[in-house]
Amino acid sequence: MKSTTQTSLFIFFLCIISYAPLPTISISLYESLCNEYNNPGQNIQLCLNILKTDPKITSATNYHDLSLHILELVLNDAAAVQRDFFEKRKLFPTDPALNSCYNEFYVTTINELQKALILLPTDPHTARDSAIAAGFGANNCETAFEKPQEKYVRAAIHLRNNEMYFLCVIASLSIIHLM
Repeated sequence: MKSTTQTSLFIFFLCIISYAPLPTISISLYESLCNEYNNPGQNIQLCLNILKTDPKITSATNYHDLSLHILELVLNDAAAVQRDFFEKRKLFPTDPALNSCYNEFYVTTINELQKALILLPTDPHTARDSAIAAGFGANNCETAFEKPQEKYVRAAIHLRNNEMYFLCVIASLSIIHLM
């Protein structure tokens, strides 16, 4: 075999090898974002479990889309939490923590999330600040329940407040990549 034939075969096989399907070793954008959240109190699996429920989040290919879809998820969840507060207020109409969360803290959370969605394309810095402020609304609601009148109220709401706060933090982490 001539050296030109060997060289041609080598180049041919090199091309085939480079186009051969390889198992993917890269992680998706949302998985990368969950890995960035480095808080020992919250594990990465919780982040993955929450975010993978939305196919728009799992298929996002850039941080703008990822941030947008996370903000939409958080906004929908915040509205659902506020509806839950409305229903629980019927059972516990005099509970001050429940009334504060419904009338003040979640109104702030929802308004800040809507503001973040509007500002995301043009002003990611302010959008991130709004996502952080939304998290404070959920956190303030959680603080209001430290000494509730009704013990059952705290048990029913604690998990949702923590999830809302967590999702606001994840949204702000995602938005940071746009700045």
